[in-house]
Amino acid sequence: MTADDWVGAVKAALLPHAQPADASQMAGYMKHVAPFLGIRAPDRRRAVLASIKNRPPPSEECLHDIVLALWAEPEREYQYAACDLLTRFAPLLSDGFLADPTERLLKAKPWWDTVDFLGSAVVSPLTARYPAALDLMWQWCRSGDRWLIRAAIQHQRGRRGRTDMGVLTAMSALHAADGEFFVSKAIGWAMRDTSRWFPCEVRAFIDDHPDLSPVARREAERGLARVG
Repeated sequence: MTADDWVGAVKAALLPHAQPADASQMAGYMKHVAPFLGIRAPDRRRAVLASIKNRPPPSEECLHDIVLALWAEPEREYQYAACDLLTRFAPLLSDGFLADPTERLLKAKPWWDTVDFLGSAVVSPLTARYPAALDLMWQWCRSGDRWLIRAAIQHQRGRRGRTDMGVLTAMSALHAADGEFFVSKAIGWAMRDTSRWFPCEVRAFIDDHPDLSPVARREAERGLARVG
């Protein structure tokens, strides 16, 4: 199957679930970064999975073209569908997929929804599988692009007690005083999520950075409060 075949199958599966009455509200929630079809997440996921059932997995090159084509579609659900496919086929991907097309996707029509979805679908699993990809995470962290910085800080998401706190605190320290909301949130959430396993390290990070943005500090403190 060609990339066009895959994209056509996904679109054909999604369109019957469109709810125009919900589309405006969904677009508003995402600050109108893109129009929506009005498809709820469970329906979208089921439709995407149904569209690929009994199909052999695409090659990495084909998947590259599929996700770029879906990203070029105006409605946001197509970007979500691309992430659904990436989640499904992430075990087949090489580390090169992080630089291209993932970095390109992180900067295309970016908002927290797709940036975080790409993080869980591609960035976190591939950086865990390919330790050398940490070099690229540092490039993103120093890039000056808020979405690449956010993806870099959160690249260990879901690793729990396996989180490398040295890397997390070093990346977070670069942007501790950064007032950019989405970067501050990334730091705060990362600290909050790891506080269960590394409360001493999280407390030390907060204490060592009196200039830590209020947004990041608040989220980190919430995590520590749950630990007790």
